[in-house]
Amino acid sequence: MKKILIIRFSSIGDIIFTTSVIEGLKDNFDCQIDFLTLSTFAPILESNPYINKIISLPKNFNLKDLIKFGLLLNSKGYTIVYDLHGSLRSKIITMVMKNSCLKRFKKPRLKRFLLFYLKINLFKKNYELTEELLNFVDIEKKYYPKTYANQLEIKKCQNWLIERNVSQPFITLVPGSAWSNKLWKIENYKKFLNNVPYNVVVLGSKKDSICKDISDDFNHVTNLQGLTDLRTSILILKLSKTVIGADTGLLHAAESLGIPIIMLSGPTSNYTGGNIRLSGSLQLYSNVWCRPCSKNGSRNCFRTERFCLTRITPETLNNALINILN
Repeated sequence: MKKILIIRFSSIGDIIFTTSVIEGLKDNFDCQIDFLTLSTFAPILESNPYINKIISLPKNFNLKDLIKFGLLLNSKGYTIVYDLHGSLRSKIITMVMKNSCLKRFKKPRLKRFLLFYLKINLFKKNYELTEELLNFVDIEKKYYPKTYANQLEIKKCQNWLIERNVSQPFITLVPGSAWSNKLWKIENYKKFLNNVPYNVVVLGSKKDSICKDISDDFNHVTNLQGLTDLRTSILILKLSKTVIGADTGLLHAAESLGIPIIMLSGPTSNYTGGNIRLSGSLQLYSNVWCRPCSKNGSRNCFRTERFCLTRITPETLNNALINILN
């Protein structure tokens, strides 16, 4: 039996994409799989039946700590180490893992640079990141990202929501993003919410002030901004009718739980991993010439307005919601 270590430290979406590799390896090879990630993101992988052990790494480890940690992993007898991150942190750890065969995923950095800055597209037409990851580990069959939740924790989450006057059915909004260029306008969300017949839960971090801004005027909207940890957020997604928001990790988490989404795709696209993958999900975007302009929305928009998002109207989103729920 092969003993495999997969490394991906962050972020939410990227870790979720790697779950397709986990299932693919387990389905095609006699193997045991451990997964190394940052402790912040380890809850994503809980209850995954294909993972033998989740290894959590503190974010504040210094160079000496990382080398010691790598030496410890080197003694664990891993046959193969798949470094799916390729960060300085992962390179330091794997540098001292001399007893294992190391395979490091090569990110399409040059292709993305040419696409973002020169608008030269060398990607194949239907580029799909999860397929690239599967090809990297020599798996031809398609596998899709999957996140898991057990019935006990789902029931606890239901009770937690009831205590906050949230009952099913509800839809979930994830309006925030680490990058402001991904944000849809507050007034657009308000116009949309004015015509939503369901209870609505809003998820976001303490920093996502947009959550409060769009929630305050509506009795059917419950703002849980800053009140949920990552695992609770995942469970709320699992209980939702559908999930709406930008190309962010929680949207990909919802799909991996089998929940259809409506993704508001602004500055990102499938060339950056921003695909929808679940039958029933919808992707709203404006096919402007400048899109995509960055991997994650971090690059400042150089146009007079963000046409990739401003051309998505509240009416379009309301119609998409009707379609997805029907």
